[in-house]
Amino acid sequence: MSVIGSAAADGFIAKEAGRHPFYLVHGPDEGLTHERTRAIARKILGDEKDPLNLLRLDGDEVAREPGALADEAHAIPMFGGQRVIWIDAQRQDLLAALSPLFARPPQSCAILVRAGQLRKDSALRQAFEKTASAIVIECYSDEQANLARLIDGEAQAAGIAIAPDARSALLALLGADREATRGEIAKLLLYAMGRQRIEIEDLEAIVSGAAPSKLDHVVDRSLAGDVRGAAASAAQYFNEGGEGEQLMARLIAQFVLLHRLRLEMDRSHSPDAARSPSFVKLPPSARRALSRQSESWTLEAIARRLPAIQAASANVRARPLLTRLMATRILWSLATGAARGHTPST
Repeated sequence: MSVIGSAAADGFIAKEAGRHPFYLVHGPDEGLTHERTRAIARKILGDEKDPLNLLRLDGDEVAREPGALADEAHAIPMFGGQRVIWIDAQRQDLLAALSPLFARPPQSCAILVRAGQLRKDSALRQAFEKTASAIVIECYSDEQANLARLIDGEAQAAGIAIAPDARSALLALLGADREATRGEIAKLLLYAMGRQRIEIEDLEAIVSGAAPSKLDHVVDRSLAGDVRGAAASAAQYFNEGGEGEQLMARLIAQFVLLHRLRLEMDRSHSPDAARSPSFVKLPPSARRALSRQSESWTLEAIARRLPAIQAASANVRARPLLTRLMATRILWSLATGAARGHTPST
């Protein structure tokens, strides 16, 4: 048995896949488990076009008839060559079907089991780890280095350059799921087709999570001192069914983040360093908004206002019929205070 960590998995698959009869591909990143299982299957089958040489089964099918898996795995291909059986585990108990195969591995068939995240004491994981001819491949969300290689490789293949600030922002936005990551990169490249370079504005136009939400508009305009804009955004938010509790939670989270940024600015005396993407992992529009707010709010002003915001949040939860009134009142108070210079910059 060999356990291949997530960071080394792609290199292992490219060089070693096909030399073992059993593979367990598992982890919380479903897109990545699918991509790596497919890569192993392609590596084993090569240019083989016979659809009979790749059999995909659901875990419940295998669990219902455990003996059928061994029969299928030991069947001799009609036209020779290697075969692959791909099983999506779906939290089913597959040991009754796999144990006979572990004892007598098939000669011309590889078994690929794709599963979600498995605990170390999982019976399926332990069975694979105890089998000498098995490989366990872990799939965790992309690390920054792997994600950067993926972005650069896709952009290079498309013949499009990517601006440094756009690349940094994209790194901060992606990585939780490989399939979703590839989808967002493909969408961005398609949007930029015909141009030589992707800019930060392109991300905000097309990448999920890069553009500000209605909640962001309400909070950002209030903290920036835009009284009319904050009032209009709040009215639109509530008219479209927005919830007061969610708005207050976002306002508190932004205030805490603003406090953290302002504290770092005061300590380092370097606003640019404190606002860098490496310090605040936010979409570009959110970083710009936070940067503007940090010029108006001092540490003392933030500390003075935060208890009032927290009290308003508690009132919103306790008195749902007055949610809109109380939330709008605190937003208006923050906006007018910033607009009148009650929170002067240092």
